[in-house]
Amino acid sequence: MKLSLYFTFLILILIQGCAKMGSPTGGPKDVNPPLYLSSFPENRSVRFNGDRVDIYFDEYLQLKDQNKEIIISPPMKKKPLVRVREKSIRVTFGEDLLPNTTYTINFGKAIADLNEGNPLPDFEFVFSTGDVIDSLSVTGSVKDAFTLKPE
Repeated sequence: MKLSLYFTFLILILIQGCAKMGSPTGGPKDVNPPLYLSSFPENRSVRFNGDRVDIYFDEYLQLKDQNKEIIISPPMKKKPLVRVREKSIRVTFGEDLLPNTTYTINFGKAIADLNEGNPLPDFEFVFSTGDVIDSLSVTGSVKDAFTLKPE
């Protein structure tokens, strides 16, 4: 009788000590935005002649306010279709691209990770349909027409 009482008591102690009630912590909070890995075509590539761009990141994504944040230069008559596909973004152009033109897709703060919503600020994707990437800048100086002195 003592032996069976002893084993019962031992089993009860083991059963109660094995499982602890509570919820898992889940680890530290993610504070990093998505990281650009690669793309097709590569960012800043030349002689592009396709109809879409695929950009790959290191984590699952979401697009926030894409109508306000995403700007394509030069502007296009038909707005390109921008879709998230798990860990990538696909931009499909609805019209032929102009020859010898540098295109810039500025995503602003539209790209964010799926779980925490950490934005990837000011991400730009640039490509050219010609042989060079245009800098999109103009340099020079302004002079007074009468005195030829700099203004």
